[in-house]
Amino acid sequence: MEVHYMLNAGFMRRGQLLDCVDRIKHLKVAICHGRADYVCQPQAAWRLHQALKKVDCKYVDLEFVSGAGHSDSEPGLVDAMVRASDKLAIELAKMRTK
Repeated sequence: MEVHYMLNAGFMRRGQLLDCVDRIKHLKVAICHGRADYVCQPQAAWRLHQALKKVDCKYVDLEFVSGAGHSDSEPGLVDAMVRASDKLAIELAKMRTK
């Protein structure tokens, strides 16, 4: 499935996510990115983070993980994703109690 997705450029044109970022501003977004990721470079995560803030996304969090690259199985990225997921779970629980 991943190969199919990648062969079709993620079914998006280059720059489409940033161009249409206002369509996802209502979502809670957590970005965990390896500082040593040479496949998807860190500045892409930074640009997405900044674009979301510019359209007034209420919840956007970005963490650059030192010593981590592209693989989501690297210990530092696993730790960051678990922390981000826990933080999102707390935010969702708050929404349910309102």
